Amino acid sequence: MTATPAQLAGDWTHAREEDSAGVKVYRPAGHPLPPARWRHRLELRADGTYVDHRLGADDRSPGVRGRWTVEPGRGRLRLQPDDAGAGAVLFEVVAAEPGRLTLRDA
Repeated sequence: MTATPAQLAGDWTHAREEDSAGVKVYRPAGHPLPPARWRHRLELRADGTYVDHRLGADDRSPGVRGRWTVEPGRGRLRLQPDDAGAGAVLFEVVAAEPGRLTLRDA
């Protein structure tokens, strides 16, 4: 799927209960989800910056920051951390619908 930045921009929370066959489902912040100790959250801001809230070693989220883009014609979301020593993270965008973002590791 070829997604546009407007379709991807938002504050997304991983709804792991909805995952299947290597596909990760994300819902907008505030979407009702079952209780969980911690959930991955990905803020894709309209200005092209992002904050990736991943679980840290001490159960806190260090919040990796960087820039995000959609690779034209490839349907891939690219997260490039601000840390020059860190590599980019790529996701294939399976679907981008109002209220639901579906990604697969690329």
